[in-house]
Amino acid sequence: MSVRRLRLITGLILFAYLTTHFTNHTLGLISLEAMEAGRLWFLALWRNPIGTLALYGALLTHFTLALMALYRRRHLRMPATEAVQLVLGLAIPPLLVSHITGTRLAHAWFDVTDSYARVLLTLWQLRPDLGARQALVLLVAWTHGCIGLHFSLRLRPAYPRLAPFLLAAGVLLPALALLGFVNAGREVAARAATPAAVAEIFRATGGRSAAERERLEQARDAILAGLREARRAAAITS
Repeated sequence: MSVRRLRLITGLILFAYLTTHFTNHTLGLISLEAMEAGRLWFLALWRNPIGTLALYGALLTHFTLALMALYRRRHLRMPATEAVQLVLGLAIPPLLVSHITGTRLAHAWFDVTDSYARVLLTLWQLRPDLGARQALVLLVAWTHGCIGLHFSLRLRPAYPRLAPFLLAAGVLLPALALLGFVNAGREVAARAATPAAVAEIFRATGGRSAAERERLEQARDAILAGLREARRAAAITS
């Protein structure tokens, strides 16, 4: 399989994940309960052995291919769109690490239920800075995916006819997803208006001890250090 085809396949898997994730977020425009119901279908698709292998295999492979593309370059002079695509692609994994360790690893290691109530309580009310960063990484990943999709489809005969509809979908879906996030965040904030209500949400979803939080932070720091070294090595050899 060629590198270009492998890049396309892994990119499409990641784009499919983002599309389903954004779709789940849009349900927040209805209610928090609708988001939670959608989350069950989302997890059934992506949090099974096959979905997990496809998702994280695609993420690791896609990032590795980006590093290889940087490594093989004799210089860093390139068209603006290619530069944007490369920079966004390299930025995504480091931005995702905290979210992955706080949800997927916390669930796998300590049986924490990363429900929307718990996640939104953290991202919207307790740590809005993390919420802003999470919104940023989703937009960065979506922009990267849309540019990649454009490059892959632009030579297809039907693309000029489909482009306006794809552009509309590419703008509307993340916009609706962010609005759903905001609406559900406000709903969670209203439900968690007292310390007792906040504690109950964490109790119901499996609170983490100080030792567990420390272990997750160590995992996050180790992954970030590995990503930094990989990017530095690729950049130095360019």
